[in-house]
Amino acid sequence: MNKRLFTILAGIFAVLSFAACNDDDGIDPSSAEPTITYAYDALEADLNKVDNLPVVAVVKSEAGLQSVTLDILTADNERVPVKTVTEFFNRKSYSLSEKVNWEADYSEAVITAVDLLGRTVTESIPVSIIDVVAPPAIVFTPESWSYDETVGGEKARTHFVVTSASALKSIEMYRVTTEGQTQYGGTVTGGDTDPWTTYTFDEMIQYGETDKGFKVKATDIYDQVRIASMTVSYKTVPPPTVTFADAMIFADKDEKKAVNIDIESLAGVVQVELFRLEGKTETSVGTKTYDKLHTLNYAEEMVFTNATSGVKVIVTDNVGRTTTATTKAIVNMDYLESVEIGGIGYTSAKASRPDVYSLFSLKYMKTLPMLDVLDAAEVNGVADVDICYYNMSNVTHRIYSPDGEKAGEYKAPDGRTLKDLAAKPLTRFQVLTNVDFESATAASIANDVIASQLTLSRIDSKVGDVIAFKTGSKSSAGGNRIGLMKILSIYEETTESGGAKNTNLSTVTVSIKFPKE
Repeated sequence: MNKRLFTILAGIFAVLSFAACNDDDGIDPSSAEPTITYAYDALEADLNKVDNLPVVAVVKSEAGLQSVTLDILTADNERVPVKTVTEFFNRKSYSLSEKVNWEADYSEAVITAVDLLGRTVTESIPVSIIDVVAPPAIVFTPESWSYDETVGGEKARTHFVVTSASALKSIEMYRVTTEGQTQYGGTVTGGDTDPWTTYTFDEMIQYGETDKGFKVKATDIYDQVRIASMTVSYKTVPPPTVTFADAMIFADKDEKKAVNIDIESLAGVVQVELFRLEGKTETSVGTKTYDKLHTLNYAEEMVFTNATSGVKVIVTDNVGRTTTATTKAIVNMDYLESVEIGGIGYTSAKASRPDVYSLFSLKYMKTLPMLDVLDAAEVNGVADVDICYYNMSNVTHRIYSPDGEKAGEYKAPDGRTLKDLAAKPLTRFQVLTNVDFESATAASIANDVIASQLTLSRIDSKVGDVIAFKTGSKSSAGGNRIGLMKILSIYEETTESGGAKNTNLSTVTVSIKFPKE
């Protein structure tokens, strides 16, 4: 504790304890003049704070006090009265403690004591005033941030300076996007100087099209807050558009064939990389660079292997945007993306569906009328039919070999049935559960399908099933060839009430991959 303050407080206690007995009606003319003792050598008042120290002093008088006055002097030597006391509990000693509403131009606190003999004593202490300071200032350079991908060029760094008349307490930064705001980095709570009054930020922030601004909140030691924002505008261009010339590329085994792609880009194409797809494996077959071309007729040759399932391309533009596109490849296979096979009611042409027949031929990769198949078999000794479809009362849908037990129900207009077929194709089937039809290749079919396990002449089927098949020795497509089919949809003809109308006119739509010999 300040020694002078301790002495003053002890004196106050003594005065209060013995006040009654120390009051003397007699005044000694030779008594000493009043004394004024301040608790501090100087006062400091901060106008940015609510509470400041009061003026504290002890005034003593041997003759007894007549009055004690507290005034404040301004810088222009004007006197501002604060308090005058003329009644005392103990005239020999008075403890002054007075809060002052400080102003910026106050310079001194002055206490004047007058004793009962009319003698006046004045003592003062200097007062230093910390004037009200403004909140921190935040200046962005530039004031706003913008980038246009159609123009390109260098992106500006995010730069701002915080300055404060008083010490800084904290700085927080926020990235503002279309989805709200998130704090950028941690809260900054200190700098390199004491007191910490300036802060400089300079970083390359990778803004994007969702960014709308960058906000800064600065707080000083008086909890004054300044918030400032820099607007952000990022104008994007769409990524390159990529169009394969062929929706599906057909090739023979190990054939070197050109991949043709039309590419457009507002920002300009700078790179194209081509990949060969083999199931889940991607192999880069070439990369080309360009000088910001807005249109490009890309053509690059690549080898299509028996395992090639597709082609992938990655196109990169001048601002780093990429477009990835793929197209399927059918290598060394006959392929039908979609074919409709009719039930037993389609052995001959139907006006409602003139291209749908009951008998599907792997040699011709289409359905054929029954009379044509029966007559050709008698002449050639082989059968142009490998797959049949049969609807079991809208409950079970089956894929049959032409030699199955329903052969007698497939009738030609002349009365002959499949039992009369001169050559028995003996197609055999198996449902597969671990084969992806879309990515299947000639190589994967040879590896994944075990010929000895294809033993069924009929098989129940539903939409989505992948069915492996093996041709019989009398098939016009060649014997013991293996392929895949996938059930895409099943059509059932119904009445207006929703019941079965004619199951014989039901159809199944399948996709077929049939590796070449």
